[in-house]
Amino acid sequence: TDNQRVILQITDVNDEPPYFINRPLPMQAVVKLNAAPNTPVFTLQARDPDKDHDIHYFLVRDRTGGRFEVDEKSGVVRTRGSEMFQLDMEYVLYVKAEDQNGRIDDKHFQSTPEERLSIVGGKRPPQFYLPKYEKTIPENAAKDSDIISVKAKSFADREIRYTLKAKGQGAGTFNIGPTSGIVKLAKELDFEDVLQPHIYQLVVTATEDSGGFSTSVDLTIKVTDVNDNPPKFDLPDYQAHNIDEDIPIGSSILRVKARDSDSGTNAEITYSVSDDHFRVDNKGIIYNRKTLDADDNNAYYEFQVTSTDRGEPAKEGTATIRIYTKNKNDEEPNFSQQVYTPNVDENAGPNTLVTTVVASDKDGDNVEFGFVGGARKSGQFVIEKMTGVIRLHGGAISLDRDKYELNVTAVDDGKCCPSGQHSRHTSTAVVVVFITDVNDNKPVFKDCASYHAKVEESASNGSPVITVHATDEDKGVNGQVRYSIVQQPNQKGTKFTVDPETGEVTTNKVFDREGEDGKFVSVTVKATDNGDPSLEGVCSFTVEITDINDNPPLFDRQKYIENVKQDTNVGTNILRVSASDEDADNNGAIVYNLTSASNPLDLEYFEVQPESGWIILKKPLDRGDYEVVVTATDLGQPPLTSEVLVVLNIVDRANRPPIWDLQVYEPIKIKENTSVGQNVYSIKARLVVRESYRLTAVAQDRGFPPLSRTVDVQIDVVDRANNPPVWTQSIYGPIYIKENLPVGAGVISVKARSVVLPDQTPFVGLSDPNARQWSAMQLTLTYADTFHNVILSYNTTYTKFSMT
Repeated sequence: TDNQRVILQITDVNDEPPYFINRPLPMQAVVKLNAAPNTPVFTLQARDPDKDHDIHYFLVRDRTGGRFEVDEKSGVVRTRGSEMFQLDMEYVLYVKAEDQNGRIDDKHFQSTPEERLSIVGGKRPPQFYLPKYEKTIPENAAKDSDIISVKAKSFADREIRYTLKAKGQGAGTFNIGPTSGIVKLAKELDFEDVLQPHIYQLVVTATEDSGGFSTSVDLTIKVTDVNDNPPKFDLPDYQAHNIDEDIPIGSSILRVKARDSDSGTNAEITYSVSDDHFRVDNKGIIYNRKTLDADDNNAYYEFQVTSTDRGEPAKEGTATIRIYTKNKNDEEPNFSQQVYTPNVDENAGPNTLVTTVVASDKDGDNVEFGFVGGARKSGQFVIEKMTGVIRLHGGAISLDRDKYELNVTAVDDGKCCPSGQHSRHTSTAVVVVFITDVNDNKPVFKDCASYHAKVEESASNGSPVITVHATDEDKGVNGQVRYSIVQQPNQKGTKFTVDPETGEVTTNKVFDREGEDGKFVSVTVKATDNGDPSLEGVCSFTVEITDINDNPPLFDRQKYIENVKQDTNVGTNILRVSASDEDADNNGAIVYNLTSASNPLDLEYFEVQPESGWIILKKPLDRGDYEVVVTATDLGQPPLTSEVLVVLNIVDRANRPPIWDLQVYEPIKIKENTSVGQNVYSIKARLVVRESYRLTAVAQDRGFPPLSRTVDVQIDVVDRANNPPVWTQSIYGPIYIKENLPVGAGVISVKARSVVLPDQTPFVGLSDPNARQWSAMQLTLTYADTFHNVILSYNTTYTKFSMT
């Protein structure tokens, strides 16, 4: 979803008529008797809600004989003619305002209703702004607070003084500011006071100073009731005596009555009670809504009844209710608990206290105890009739079960009430006697010798290994077992964790079989019972770390270089490559195969034995050096591989082996425990010709039987006068190629000639470390990107191929 704010511009339509805003109404004015022509006497004022209004004012009907005119734009009413106006004569005009932009039809515009404008010659009394005034106030209005403002307009622009007079009751309750016209409350009101009226009829008179002109207007002030009186009960305390506790539900018990001095809804009352054993109706009658019980609350009920009026906010009144009940033998004895669970040691002796059962009767009766059927003895247990004490009997005791269940009874004697013995009651409880076990057996791992766990190396932390189980012949908590791992000596942390409840052993690390963890890891699990003091048992077993194929084969050299005589016979073992794999079983078993390094034809001359790694000559050698790649692949799933380059340098037939300085180097004596890498002896040989030689040096001790170790030695004879190849051109380029050429496309052919031995082939490569390098003479495009030109530069050793 997405949100976009939309602003709607509402275009106004001229659909509203104008209206007059002149106040007070009706419109009244005064004209001087000798007023000159064009004298303003009144200004009409109208408003129009529309934006594009154009208000014009018109004289609709003239009852003055043309003595006045109205300015159409300003609304000013002016005099016409030079004739004198008559004293106290009323001149009446009917006016209206039109919106010239609010056309209704061809002849009519939106307009105000006609208004009457009364103009009197000379003088006229003040005019109040309203024809009458009304105000409603609450009875709790504050003394001296403002009630209402009554204003009048003077046509002579004189100061007006106001007076207030009551019609009927209420004189002195209100007063008015002589110049402000603000009516104030002179004394406090009380709606409930029968001497105070609820409606005050007043007359306000406005009188002009010096002129004596005055006018009056009616003012009505209504006083409303405020909920300022709470309901009051006739009595503060209501009581009802000798109410049978077994009366039917819904029986009426007593009646209460509350009154409220307020009026209307403020005096309407509802009732409620605080005890859910009872209810009350709107008439104040109290009923029981549950069965009563004389045995509770000291044989009486005490609660509150509340009367609430319907005022806003509501007010309340309360009273206390006490209902006294008469007792009957209707209660059975009540045990302090329905099931008793005492513990007795399995080696307890005669008369040992087991427990005490307790029962009481709400009616106040005495209680007698026994086993079901009234017996005082049950098996090896006895009970005391009056106290409820249960003991082992006095004879020989043999507690051979985990628990014993005893059913005990409590019977009242009915002495609480008259004829109570004829309605005796019985109740029962169960006593479960648990025989406490003594913690004298430790946990035992019975299957410890058969635990043979395995976990795969690299398994995630928390992987399941095995679930161990220990048993404890003790009972109860003494036989409950919890498991934990015993940390091995000199070990940081634990390699395994165990669930203390289930005994499930899981890994606490990721194992590496070829690393410090090894093939087997010892684990010791401890089982501890919950006895006090607790006993322990341990189990130690070995977890086998099973192998996964996570190590590739590794050759013992990064590169093999071997000199081979050109006349070597077919089938001869040329060189043995060797790789090792730290994994186990098939994951560490290795097979070898050959692939070409640069020239696929090299594979026609050699083969490799898959298991031994011996490279064997298949075909007579007939040209220069050879390069092959040996791949070592393990038998894991999935298999892992590694590769090594094997360079076979072909040497001349006439080459002769080197000659040792001595025929025999002996005796050579070294101390046992000589450190690895320490020089033992220096042997020397001299070369006969300028070639490459491969030697095998053997070191053999004089023990019996003798032990020996061999080492391969390769000696390359290098010409000190070697010169770098020479390019046929000093500069190649600039070279322009099209963009978007495919990878592998030919760019340019460059040549260099060798000035030294023919096997030193000029080398051409790209300067970018991620680019492919070529020993051929043709450079090819190796970037899948876009290039504009290629610039070649070179030095005496090799050519750099850079791109810009």
